[in-house]
Amino acid sequence: MFNYSLDTTPRFNRWINISGLKFSNAGYDNSSETGTLSRSGKRRPRKRSSSGSRTKKSPRVKVEIVVQFFKVGEIDTLKEQFNADVIVKAKWREPTLDGQQSSVKEEVDFSRIWSPKLYIENSLGDPKEQIRHRIVYNEKGEAYIYEKRVAKGTFMENLELDDFPFDVQDLTITVASELPISECELVEDREEHHVVNRQSFVDEQEWHLYVHTECNKKELVIDQVDNSVKRSALSVKCRAARRPGYFVWNIFMITFLICSLAFATFSVEKDKPQNRLQLSFTLVLTAVAFKSVVNSSLPRISYLTYMDKYLLVSMVMLSAVCTWHALVTRLLSDRAYADRIENIVLTILSVLYILYNIGFVVIIYLFPCKKRRTMAQKDKEYKDTLTRTQVAKYKKKPRRLAIEQQRGSNKRTENGHSEENSISKKSLRSAVKDRKDREGINVKSKY
Repeated sequence: MFNYSLDTTPRFNRWINISGLKFSNAGYDNSSETGTLSRSGKRRPRKRSSSGSRTKKSPRVKVEIVVQFFKVGEIDTLKEQFNADVIVKAKWREPTLDGQQSSVKEEVDFSRIWSPKLYIENSLGDPKEQIRHRIVYNEKGEAYIYEKRVAKGTFMENLELDDFPFDVQDLTITVASELPISECELVEDREEHHVVNRQSFVDEQEWHLYVHTECNKKELVIDQVDNSVKRSALSVKCRAARRPGYFVWNIFMITFLICSLAFATFSVEKDKPQNRLQLSFTLVLTAVAFKSVVNSSLPRISYLTYMDKYLLVSMVMLSAVCTWHALVTRLLSDRAYADRIENIVLTILSVLYILYNIGFVVIIYLFPCKKRRTMAQKDKEYKDTLTRTQVAKYKKKPRRLAIEQQRGSNKRTENGHSEENSISKKSLRSAVKDRKDREGINVKSKY
């Protein structure tokens, strides 16, 4: 009595069976499960689209990831975050498009094709993203989906400030999938390398950016109740070393001079402890002011940095000097004994402070600077690896291209020889003709 047609939408496919009152949703493949209903209630099958999704339960898909740090912006130590423009490239197999090089058009509806649903896990807020897809076929006709994601935003990073201001920090981009690890696994790309663009580094005056990268696989827990449900993630990190020159000259050096001036208070007469204590307390307050300046540039952490340790030891030294100036008044009854004891105390404090500064410099060279030397060595190894990779790609030039080039050169050589032969034949013919003409003229002149 009535004709019923299917109402298809870009995302959902619905069909109605009047006799059974059944409703169905076939996902995002609107061409694989659609049809029309005739008067008898039978559904006419429609031709399956070539860009349909995977109908059968496929095994876990491996998605190859490569991250490029296109532009690294400001690194905020206080907020523990950094700004960056990154390019995330993903590649995975799509068996449903195998062998369809000629049938697949330039514009493909990638929303109907399986996707790993990638996102950047440590982004702060919603970064600005531009996503592009394309299909690439290899020599065997196997289809690969390439996804290029350009993200610009702010990313969180837990900074390790034990070595501040001689620290080396990791700048990490964590790419994760919304699908469980049983369906999607993120792995490192075997063909391309992660890249760090040092030329566009914004915070070059305060940091030194290394070019090497490191990659680690992670598993994120989806449900805190059920720890068995996890997501696959891949963390790619580059490293930046803080330039300590500002802190060395403006904090360490000035603190060293302030603490050294404390020994000048011993030149004041011992019977004037108020003058000695006034000068010593002034130096202590100056050191406290420097400590507050340092704290304003660091997050509230529960451990001591190298700068905290140096400033605290300097304050301890100033406190020891103040304590001696308060105690020396008890020895004024015997002036000679008091002078001898004060000389011993001055010598001990001076030697201890000098040894502490020498030991501090040695420790900085052995531990924090050792990490910097390790990073420089990794940079060198990374550059050597890139060079070897480029050489290997050049050596593995396709043989077919080499054969075609050889054939082209042979053709050019053959054409050159044929042209030379034709030219020589033409010149020989013209010479014979000229000789015959001259002989004919001589014969006519005789007669």
